Amino acid sequence: DGYDFVNDDEDPMDDYGHGTHCAGIAAGNGNVKGVAPDAILYAYKVLNEMGGGTEADVILGIERAVDPNNDDDFSDCIDVISMSLGGYGNPDDPASQAVDNAVENGVVVVISAGNSGPSQKTIRSPGTSRKAITVGASCKTVDIGTDNYCSSAVSSFSSRGPVVWKEGSMIKPDVIAPGVNIISTVRNGGYESNSGTSMAAPHVAGAAALLIQAHSDWLP
Repeated sequence: DGYDFVNDDEDPMDDYGHGTHCAGIAAGNGNVKGVAPDAILYAYKVLNEMGGGTEADVILGIERAVDPNNDDDFSDCIDVISMSLGGYGNPDDPASQAVDNAVENGVVVVISAGNSGPSQKTIRSPGTSRKAITVGASCKTVDIGTDNYCSSAVSSFSSRGPVVWKEGSMIKPDVIAPGVNIISTVRNGGYESNSGTSMAAPHVAGAAALLIQAHSDWLP
C-alpha cells in the first residue's frame, strides 16, 4: 500500500534507491533481515528519481500516514513513520509542525538527523520537530578507529545539536543508531552497504515497531 506524491499516482515505486535501502533496514525479510521483518510496509513516495523533493510533498506524506484512507478517521493511522530526509528548518517550520501533529494523533515518527556533522547546530528539518525521535549515526565497534567516519562511537558525518531558533533551544538528536557500513536491500534485488543517518533512522523505526507489537497500549 502507499501513494506517489511526486507523480500523483498510486504506484510509489522507488526510482532512486534510497528508500529501498532504508526500508530493508527497518523491515527486510529476505536473506538479510531487517529489525522488524514481519512489519507491514506502507510506501509514501515524496522524493523524485534524483533524491530531491518539496516540503509540500513531505507534508502530504506525513498527513496520509496519519489518515491512510483519507476519510478523516485517524484510528487506522500508521504505527510508525520513518523518514530519512531533511532540509533547512526549525521546530516551527511546516514540516516539523506536521510531524508534531502526527505524534499527537498516535504515530511514532522517527527521522534522520542529517549528515552535516561534526559541526554543532546542524540537525536537519523535520528532525527539528519537538516530538520526533531524531536519530544520529553511531559506528559499529569493529569500525571505530578503522573507518574514516569512525574516530569515535559517533560518526563524524552525523549532524549534531542543539537545535537553536528564535524561541529557544532543544537537545537533539534524541538517540543514535548504527549508520556506517550498513548492508541492506537495493532496487531490482540484491544488497549493498551504505552509510548515513538515513541508515540509522530505520533501525530505530524497526525497534519502535517491535515495541508497539509487544505493547499495543503504549503511546508515542
